[in-house]
Amino acid sequence: MRNREIGNAGEALACEYLLSRGYSIVCRNYRCGHLETDIICEDATHILFVEVKTRLDTGAPSRFGRPGAAVDAKKRRHITACAEEYIYKYRPAKKPRIDVIEVYLLLRGGRYVLAERGIRHIENALL
Repeated sequence: MRNREIGNAGEALACEYLLSRGYSIVCRNYRCGHLETDIICEDATHILFVEVKTRLDTGAPSRFGRPGAAVDAKKRRHITACAEEYIYKYRPAKKPRIDVIEVYLLLRGGRYVLAERGIRHIENALL
C-alpha cells in the first residue's frame, strides 16, 4: 500500500509540474490490456507518453540508483507498446515522444511532499 501511495503522490506532482510548464493532461493511467502509461499529455507540437518514477529522498544515495534507472528494457518495451496502441487507436496529429519524470519525496507530518531534489524531467528518454 505504501508504494502505491508514494507512486500516486509522485504522479500527482508530475502532473502539476507538467501543467506548470504549459502541457495539458490528456489522460492519467491509460491502460491497454495489461500495459499502462502513467501520464499522456501534450503541448503545441508533441504528444508525450510519460513514465513517472518516484522515490523517497533519504538524503543518502539510494541502493537502487536514480528513479529513472528502474525503467529497464522490459519496462521500455511496455511503454513503447502502450504508446503505439494509443497512437493506432486515436491517431494524434502531434509528434509522439516518450519521457521519464523522476520525483523525489519526503514524508512530513504524514504527507508526502516534494524533496529538495524535486523533479527531474528526462525528455526523449527512450531514444
